[in-house]
Amino acid sequence: MTRGPDPLRAWRLLAAAVVWFGVVLQYVLMVAGEDAARAAVSTVRFFSYFTILSNIAVGLVLAAPALAPGSRLALWARRAGTRVAAGVYIAVTGAIYHWLLAGLWDPKGWQLVADTLLHTAAPLLYLADLLAFPPREAARWSQAWKALAFPAAFGAWTLLHGAISGFYPYPFLDVAKRGYPAVLVTMVAMSAGFYALTLLLTGLQHLQLRLAKRGGAPISG
Repeated sequence: MTRGPDPLRAWRLLAAAVVWFGVVLQYVLMVAGEDAARAAVSTVRFFSYFTILSNIAVGLVLAAPALAPGSRLALWARRAGTRVAAGVYIAVTGAIYHWLLAGLWDPKGWQLVADTLLHTAAPLLYLADLLAFPPREAARWSQAWKALAFPAAFGAWTLLHGAISGFYPYPFLDVAKRGYPAVLVTMVAMSAGFYALTLLLTGLQHLQLRLAKRGGAPISG
Protein backbone atom coordinates (compact mmCIF):
# COMPACT_ATOMS: atom_id res chain seq x y z
CA MET A 1 0.00 0.00 0.00
CA THR A 2 1.31 3.46 -0.90
CA ARG A 3 1.71 5.74 2.08
CA GLY A 4 0.07 9.14 1.86
CA PRO A 5 1.83 12.44 2.44
CA ASP A 6 3.22 13.04 5.92
CA PRO A 7 1.79 16.35 7.23
CA LEU A 8 4.34 16.59 10.04
CA ARG A 9 7.26 16.14 7.63
CA ALA A 10 5.80 18.71 5.25
CA TRP A 11 5.28 21.19 8.07
CA ARG A 12 8.81 20.81 9.37
CA LEU A 13 10.33 21.13 5.90
CA LEU A 14 8.38 24.34 5.37
CA ALA A 15 9.33 25.73 8.77
CA ALA A 16 12.97 24.76 8.27
CA ALA A 17 12.99 26.42 4.84
CA VAL A 18 11.76 29.68 6.37
CA VAL A 19 14.40 29.53 9.10
CA TRP A 20 17.27 28.71 6.75
CA PHE A 21 16.19 31.40 4.29
CA GLY A 22 16.47 33.96 7.07
CA VAL A 23 19.96 32.75 8.03
CA VAL A 24 21.26 32.72 4.45
CA LEU A 25 19.68 36.08 3.64
CA GLN A 26 21.31 37.70 6.66
CA TYR A 27 24.71 36.31 5.67
CA VAL A 28 24.35 37.57 2.10
CA LEU A 29 23.41 41.02 3.39
CA MET A 30 26.44 41.09 5.69
CA VAL A 31 29.05 40.14 3.08
CA ALA A 32 27.54 41.75 -0.04
CA GLY A 33 30.06 43.94 -1.85
CA GLU A 34 32.99 43.08 0.43
CA ASP A 35 36.39 41.84 -0.68
CA ALA A 36 37.72 38.49 0.56
CA ALA A 37 39.46 39.90 3.63
CA ARG A 38 36.49 41.93 4.83
CA ALA A 39 34.12 39.06 4.02
CA ALA A 40 36.20 36.77 6.24
CA VAL A 41 35.89 39.22 9.13
CA SER A 42 32.16 39.57 8.51
CA THR A 43 31.81 35.78 8.44
CA VAL A 44 33.42 35.45 11.87
CA ARG A 45 31.15 38.19 13.18
CA PHE A 46 28.13 36.54 11.56
CA PHE A 47 28.72 33.37 13.54
CA SER A 48 29.36 35.43 16.68
CA TYR A 49 25.69 36.40 17.01
CA PHE A 50 23.56 34.24 19.28
CA THR A 51 20.66 35.01 16.96
CA ILE A 52 22.38 33.24 14.08
CA LEU A 53 23.51 30.27 16.16
CA SER A 54 20.07 29.74 17.69
CA ASN A 55 18.43 29.92 14.26
CA ILE A 56 20.91 27.39 12.89
CA ALA A 57 20.13 25.07 15.82
CA VAL A 58 16.41 25.37 15.14
CA GLY A 59 16.94 24.86 11.41
CA LEU A 60 18.84 21.64 12.09
CA VAL A 61 16.34 20.31 14.61
CA LEU A 62 13.47 20.90 12.19
CA ALA A 63 15.15 19.73 8.99
CA ALA A 64 17.24 16.72 10.02
CA PRO A 65 14.40 14.31 10.94
CA ALA A 66 12.49 15.28 7.79
CA LEU A 67 15.39 15.03 5.34
CA ALA A 68 17.51 12.24 6.84
CA PRO A 69 15.39 10.39 9.42
CA GLY A 70 17.92 7.58 9.91
CA SER A 71 20.96 9.79 10.44
CA ARG A 72 22.79 10.52 13.69
CA LEU A 73 21.88 14.17 13.27
CA ALA A 74 18.20 13.26 13.10
CA LEU A 75 18.56 11.07 16.19
CA TRP A 76 20.10 14.01 18.03
CA ALA A 77 17.39 16.38 16.74
CA ARG A 78 14.58 14.12 17.93
CA ARG A 79 15.83 13.90 21.50
CA ALA A 80 13.57 15.62 23.98
CA GLY A 81 16.50 17.43 25.58
CA THR A 82 17.67 18.73 22.21
CA ARG A 83 14.22 20.04 21.36
CA VAL A 84 13.93 21.77 24.72
CA ALA A 85 17.38 23.35 24.44
CA ALA A 86 16.67 24.66 20.93
CA GLY A 87 13.37 26.05 22.19
CA VAL A 88 15.13 27.85 25.02
CA TYR A 89 17.73 29.38 22.72
CA ILE A 90 15.30 30.62 20.09
CA ALA A 91 12.84 31.89 22.72
CA VAL A 92 15.61 33.92 24.36
CA THR A 93 16.64 35.22 20.93
CA GLY A 94 13.14 36.50 20.22
CA ALA A 95 12.50 37.85 23.70
CA ILE A 96 15.80 39.72 24.08
CA TYR A 97 15.54 41.21 20.62
CA HIS A 98 12.01 42.53 21.01
CA TRP A 99 12.59 43.63 24.61
CA LEU A 100 16.02 45.26 24.36
CA LEU A 101 17.29 45.55 20.81
CA ALA A 102 14.49 46.22 18.33
CA GLY A 103 14.27 49.89 19.23
CA LEU A 104 17.96 50.48 18.56
CA TRP A 105 17.65 50.40 14.77
CA ASP A 106 15.15 50.68 11.94
CA PRO A 107 15.82 48.04 9.24
CA LYS A 108 14.40 48.49 5.77
CA GLY A 109 13.92 46.35 2.69
CA TRP A 110 15.62 42.96 2.68
CA GLN A 111 17.21 43.72 6.05
CA LEU A 112 13.74 44.04 7.52
CA VAL A 113 12.80 40.69 5.96
CA ALA A 114 15.88 39.00 7.46
CA ASP A 115 15.27 40.69 10.81
CA THR A 116 11.66 39.49 10.92
CA LEU A 117 12.52 35.94 9.93
CA LEU A 118 15.36 35.58 12.44
CA HIS A 119 13.76 37.25 15.46
CA THR A 120 10.03 36.69 15.01
CA ALA A 121 9.17 33.99 12.48
CA ALA A 122 11.76 31.44 13.61
CA PRO A 123 10.83 31.65 17.32
CA LEU A 124 7.11 31.42 16.56
CA LEU A 125 7.47 28.53 14.10
CA TYR A 126 9.71 26.48 16.36
CA LEU A 127 7.78 27.08 19.56
CA ALA A 128 4.58 26.20 17.71
CA ASP A 129 6.21 22.92 16.66
CA LEU A 130 7.38 22.29 20.21
CA LEU A 131 3.90 22.88 21.60
CA ALA A 132 1.95 21.05 18.89
CA PHE A 133 3.94 17.81 18.78
CA PRO A 134 4.79 16.17 22.10
CA PRO A 135 8.00 14.11 22.19
CA ARG A 136 8.03 10.34 22.58
CA GLU A 137 9.70 10.89 25.94
CA ALA A 138 10.16 14.02 28.01
CA ALA A 139 13.51 15.60 28.82
CA ARG A 140 14.96 14.67 32.21
CA TRP A 141 14.84 17.24 34.97
CA SER A 142 18.36 16.28 36.05
CA GLN A 143 19.71 17.09 32.59
CA ALA A 144 18.34 20.65 32.43
CA TRP A 145 21.73 22.12 33.31
CA LYS A 146 23.16 20.80 30.03
CA ALA A 147 21.22 23.48 28.16
CA LEU A 148 23.54 26.03 29.79
CA ALA A 149 26.65 24.64 28.07
CA PHE A 150 26.02 26.36 24.76
CA PRO A 151 25.23 29.83 26.20
CA ALA A 152 28.31 29.49 28.43
CA ALA A 153 30.49 28.66 25.42
CA PHE A 154 28.96 31.58 23.54
CA GLY A 155 29.70 33.91 26.45
CA ALA A 156 33.32 32.74 26.67
CA TRP A 157 33.78 33.19 22.91
CA THR A 158 32.21 36.66 23.05
CA LEU A 159 34.62 37.80 25.75
CA LEU A 160 37.65 36.25 24.05
CA HIS A 161 36.80 37.48 20.56
CA GLY A 162 35.87 40.90 21.91
CA ALA A 163 39.16 41.23 23.80
CA ILE A 164 41.06 40.50 20.58
CA SER A 165 38.95 42.34 18.01
CA GLY A 166 36.99 44.91 20.00
CA PHE A 167 33.75 43.53 18.50
CA TYR A 168 30.85 42.68 20.78
CA PRO A 169 27.61 41.46 19.15
CA TYR A 170 25.22 43.01 21.67
CA PRO A 171 25.40 46.22 23.73
CA PHE A 172 24.69 44.43 27.01
CA LEU A 173 27.83 42.31 26.42
CA ASP A 174 30.03 45.23 25.39
CA VAL A 175 32.92 45.15 27.86
CA ALA A 176 34.48 48.27 26.33
CA LYS A 177 31.47 50.34 27.35
CA ARG A 178 30.12 48.50 30.41
CA GLY A 179 33.23 46.91 31.92
CA TYR A 180 33.82 43.29 32.88
CA PRO A 181 31.98 43.37 36.26
CA ALA A 182 28.71 44.61 34.74
CA VAL A 183 28.91 42.22 31.78
CA LEU A 184 29.68 39.25 34.02
CA VAL A 185 26.70 40.11 36.24
CA THR A 186 24.54 40.25 33.11
CA MET A 187 25.83 36.84 32.02
CA VAL A 188 25.05 35.30 35.40
CA ALA A 189 21.54 36.77 35.35
CA MET A 190 20.99 35.49 31.81
CA SER A 191 22.25 32.03 32.81
CA ALA A 192 19.61 31.96 35.53
CA GLY A 193 17.02 32.92 32.92
CA PHE A 194 18.20 30.19 30.56
CA TYR A 195 17.98 27.61 33.34
CA ALA A 196 14.52 28.75 34.47
CA LEU A 197 13.20 28.60 30.91
CA THR A 198 14.74 25.15 30.46
CA LEU A 199 12.89 23.93 33.53
CA LEU A 200 9.68 25.52 32.26
CA LEU A 201 9.88 23.84 28.85
CA THR A 202 10.90 20.54 30.45
CA GLY A 203 7.84 20.70 32.66
CA LEU A 204 5.71 21.53 29.65
CA GLN A 205 7.06 18.46 27.84
CA HIS A 206 6.15 16.24 30.78
CA LEU A 207 2.64 17.70 30.83
CA GLN A 208 2.28 17.34 27.05
CA LEU A 209 3.37 13.73 27.11
CA ARG A 210 1.00 12.90 29.94
CA LEU A 211 -1.95 14.53 28.18
CA ALA A 212 -1.03 12.97 24.82
CA LYS A 213 -0.93 9.47 26.28
CA ARG A 214 -4.23 10.04 28.01
CA GLY A 215 -6.00 11.54 24.99
CA GLY A 216 -4.30 9.73 22.12
CA ALA A 217 -2.79 12.90 20.64
CA PRO A 218 -0.10 12.53 17.94
CA ILE A 219 3.46 12.12 19.15
CA SER A 220 6.29 13.68 17.14
CA GLY A 221 8.94 11.48 15.58
